Amino acid sequence: MHSFTKSVCILLLNITLCVLSAQFGSIKGASDRYKADLKDCGPFDKQCVHLEEDLALLSCALNISHSNKSQLPFSCQHKIWLYQLELLDNNFLEHKLKETCLDEPIILDCLNSVGNILDCVLKRRPSVKAKTCYKAITKMESLMFNDWQITNNFLKNCNDDIQTLSCGRIPPDVRTLSQMHTLKCVQNHEQNLRPKCQAEIAVLDEMKYNTLQLDKLVFAVCNIDQRNFCPDEVPGTLLMYKCLVRHKYENRMTKRCQDQLFYAQRNIVMNYKMSKGLVKSCKEDIRKYHCRKGVVDDKDVRLAQILLCLENVTKNDSIKLAPECIAEMTDHRKMLMDDYRLSPELMQNCANDITMLCKGVEAGGKTIHCLMEHARPRKRKERRISIACQKSLEILVQEADPGEDWRVDPILRNACKPVVDRACREVNGGNGRVMSCLMEKLGTSLMSPDCETALIQIQYFISRDFKLDPQLYKACRYDAVTQCKAKLQWADASEHESQKDPLILPCLYNYAYDSELKGILQSGCEQQIRRVMRQRAVSVDLLPEIADTCIDDLANLCYENTGRGEEIQCLQSKIRDLSSKCKEVVTNFTETQSGHIELNAIVSTNCRVPIEKLCASELKSKTDDDGILDCLISHKNDPEIKTNLKCRAAIEHEQLISLKNYKFTRKFKNACKSYVVRFCPKAQTKSQVVTCLSEIVRNDTISKRKHTIYKECRQQLRSQLFQQKENVDLDPELKEACKKDLLEYCSNIPHGESAALECLQTAKTKLSDTCKKAIFVVRKQEFTDNAIDYHLVTSCSDMIDLYCHNTEPTVLLDCLKAHREETDFDKNCKYVVVNRMIEQNMDYRFNNNLQNACKGDIQKHCTRIILTEPQDVELQGKVLYCLKEKFRELKLEKTCENELANVLKEQALNYRLDPLLGKLCKAEIQTICAVPNDSITNSDGQVEECLKNALLNHKIVSAECAREVVQIIEETEVDIEADPLLERACALDLLKYCKDLEHGAGRRLKCLKIILNDSNRKLETECQKELSSRLEMYRYVAAVNVVENLGDVYNEISSSPSKKYFLLVGFSIIGLIFIFGLYCGRVTKKAMYVKRK
Repeated sequence: MHSFTKSVCILLLNITLCVLSAQFGSIKGASDRYKADLKDCGPFDKQCVHLEEDLALLSCALNISHSNKSQLPFSCQHKIWLYQLELLDNNFLEHKLKETCLDEPIILDCLNSVGNILDCVLKRRPSVKAKTCYKAITKMESLMFNDWQITNNFLKNCNDDIQTLSCGRIPPDVRTLSQMHTLKCVQNHEQNLRPKCQAEIAVLDEMKYNTLQLDKLVFAVCNIDQRNFCPDEVPGTLLMYKCLVRHKYENRMTKRCQDQLFYAQRNIVMNYKMSKGLVKSCKEDIRKYHCRKGVVDDKDVRLAQILLCLENVTKNDSIKLAPECIAEMTDHRKMLMDDYRLSPELMQNCANDITMLCKGVEAGGKTIHCLMEHARPRKRKERRISIACQKSLEILVQEADPGEDWRVDPILRNACKPVVDRACREVNGGNGRVMSCLMEKLGTSLMSPDCETALIQIQYFISRDFKLDPQLYKACRYDAVTQCKAKLQWADASEHESQKDPLILPCLYNYAYDSELKGILQSGCEQQIRRVMRQRAVSVDLLPEIADTCIDDLANLCYENTGRGEEIQCLQSKIRDLSSKCKEVVTNFTETQSGHIELNAIVSTNCRVPIEKLCASELKSKTDDDGILDCLISHKNDPEIKTNLKCRAAIEHEQLISLKNYKFTRKFKNACKSYVVRFCPKAQTKSQVVTCLSEIVRNDTISKRKHTIYKECRQQLRSQLFQQKENVDLDPELKEACKKDLLEYCSNIPHGESAALECLQTAKTKLSDTCKKAIFVVRKQEFTDNAIDYHLVTSCSDMIDLYCHNTEPTVLLDCLKAHREETDFDKNCKYVVVNRMIEQNMDYRFNNNLQNACKGDIQKHCTRIILTEPQDVELQGKVLYCLKEKFRELKLEKTCENELANVLKEQALNYRLDPLLGKLCKAEIQTICAVPNDSITNSDGQVEECLKNALLNHKIVSAECAREVVQIIEETEVDIEADPLLERACALDLLKYCKDLEHGAGRRLKCLKIILNDSNRKLETECQKELSSRLEMYRYVAAVNVVENLGDVYNEISSSPSKKYFLLVGFSIIGLIFIFGLYCGRVTKKAMYVKRK
């Protein structure tokens, strides 16, 4: 049993070895077989016996067959034919390529596939990177039957008959179809053939195989397709071939025909002479312009070299190619864009990218556009094509030159044909005019999404080489060479990798937009640069300097912003988070963009109608480039923009972006740059710069010095401050300081149109300390320059035009105050003006006139208040009350006294202008002195008059209120101007009797008193009545003003500057009384004692 098992094992082992020997041994020893079989075949033994590799031996045998003057014996031809046939066998291919192409997964996939391995391997050969694998496939293809695509079924079904009849034949001419003589041999024995072989011969006869030429092979393969797709074309003609190419990717076309068309086109790509149409139409031009330069006559010349050479000629206006040559060039450019497999470099460099990113994408240009779409990542960590693949795409775009004629790109052609028919039908084709028209339609209702996508994808590559925009190249060729060191030639086939002129457009761009370099470029070139930049501003992809520098920042920070212009907005919004190089290029672009609205795609697109309607003059102006944006900002709360939410949002974005750097506002930068460097070197943002410079302007204004900062910069400061006051978002410091307060007190209030700022002002008593300080700074700015008070200016625009059109903008409030009682004065404006007057009385720093007039008196009498109170918040009217006190004591200088009299006059007419009176006498005003339909703008003085009468009639209960009313009466006694009702009643008498007297010190009131007591002169009845009433008040006040208790004495002494002196005198008197008491007490005691005695 054991010996039997052993015998079985030995037998199985021998069988296995025999099988393996049959499979591999024969192939491994193929070279030995070749030598043995062919040793008697003419010169083979002499010329080929020294070769060891089987394919080399086969190649040598075929060369002998083709070059031998006397044809080899049929027996030898049959043997060589059989070895050629092996090249089509899947097992042979797998054995030859498996080890050689071990590192090429795309070839290994073919070897493991079920379909036609040979077809798969040959189509993927351009993607092979391993040299040994590539050479092996190329070698096998050169040895195969030249018509294997159409004779494959014949070889398969007639193989047995060919073997039996030994009909394998090698044609003496390599240009002859490989099975021509084999077929004739078999046909001589047609009666004895198998039925399936006879059927295949009938198929070959139908396609007239015996009369076919190698370059007409495609017509034989596409015999059925010719009838289906091109029935009107003459078979075998160039027009038939072009018709088949046009229908190459249609579903009804047979795969055999599609494959044959591909192989025919690939041959043309590798050798332009394979294109009969191109050779015939462009022969003279190719010769004339030396397009075969550097290549010997017997070598193949790539199609790319010829196309680039001829395209280079077409860029020269003085030279014209033959029209039929241009037509053929266009067809071949279409061919390159139609099938990525026709570009060997693209196949090789993009193989992995196609597998990873575009697997399963159909041909017909879709794969090329898929690769273009992945030229840069759209999302974080998203894969992008390799640099080598991107360079291959750049080469393809230059060769095909779709920028010159959009129709050469099938995807673009199919997607944009409806748009062109609708929007660009009147544009003449060629010279990139239609492409430019399509770019102009981006973002409009005429543009379709598919067309926009395809257009952006192709423009991504066109934008990276200024030569690919024909209009730009034509206009700027001279300037590019002279100013930017561009090459004189449009293209050179030898410069694919190194000569792309990537810095030419940025160089030209700098000359076009830098004001210091303006005028150097030719006007036509400058216009084309502006056109190109305007069109490309729609997408960051079309701005190579930004897109390539900021590729990581875009992927990490802006992957959600993919709309038109949104990526640029995102980079601008997050400029502080960008890498240093990206930040630099975005900063430079934003600076330029600020002065050129055409570079701002979102504003230009969304605000097109408002610009045409509201900013027509700025649009026509050629001197003020950034006037349009200023115009939009000034009109952004007009109905035309307010209802256009996208336009308004775009404008506000520009305002917010400009806050990040003062250079982002061109006019501001040009006007104020020197002052920023000098006075504000540490300022980081524009808002900090504005605060710094505006403080300098404010100090100069208050002190009435000559302005340190010139008018141009002051105007820009005013413009920026005005914008800040319109929207709290445009004042970062204020917004941050009042962040919680806005949420708590103004959560439902919009931030625009100064609504949020006014809301905060209304709630200022409840605000946090930080917010109060920020609001104080804002109000200080507004009262220093009324032109930046957005709420005042917009609410009173009509009144300003009516009454204050000639008034200096800084003092608009004074003008409006003076006219607020006019009968036709707007109520809303009056309301705002009165509120501003109330605020002015809360802090002397809000009243420039008072501050200037009373500067010396404030330093003299109110320094204690200024030193003890915080300087960055409102003083709640304390300095004003200090001045009032000195006013009553007649201690103020004349200018200050007059200015304060004006303040008191306004307060007398409207008690709300005296915050302390309103606070202390609140109960009395609401009960005793309530006025029907009272409003904040009421200025008839009734309330204050009522309080005075209530004081006389002992109706005021509150001591604080009574004391305040007494002080008001005392103030009117100092200057009659502080009593407008008395001044109004006695106006005629004052003119008649007291016109020469100076104001103040009670002079004019004393004058009226004298006239009242003079029997020879008589006052007007109303004046006499009003004056008598006032004199009674003064007597009452004099009586009330007596110190009532020791507490008042203490208060008077403690508040006196000489309080130490009073204390010393007081203690001295008490001491003397005490000593005197001690002495008197002793004397009295002694006298009583004596009396008792």
